Amino acid sequence: MRPDACIGVLLAELHFPASRSLKEKRAPLTSLRDVAHNRFRVSFSEVGLQDVWQRARVLIVLAASSLQQARERLDDIDRYLHGQDFEVTRVLIKTTDTVDTLWDIDS
Repeated sequence: MRPDACIGVLLAELHFPASRSLKEKRAPLTSLRDVAHNRFRVSFSEVGLQDVWQRARVLIVLAASSLQQARERLDDIDRYLHGQDFEVTRVLIKTTDTVDTLWDIDS
């Protein structure tokens, strides 16, 4: 039996031009984290540029029951990011075909 479970990963670099301090950068990141958890049901972490006032690198990870569902959910998140007040300077999206590409489940 071949499992259909897939993993999707989105890495985004964000720019906050109005931010003048790390504290000012935290507010939109906290809001984004809350939306990621509550609306999209994904894991969210700031993974880079934590000490920079106007930029952030965030990682969003999700589990889905199919490759198509993973891609659709990542596309939804990407559209959401581009609709916010901050600037999205780069987005990288990756999915696994199925989780059995990570492990040899059938052995």
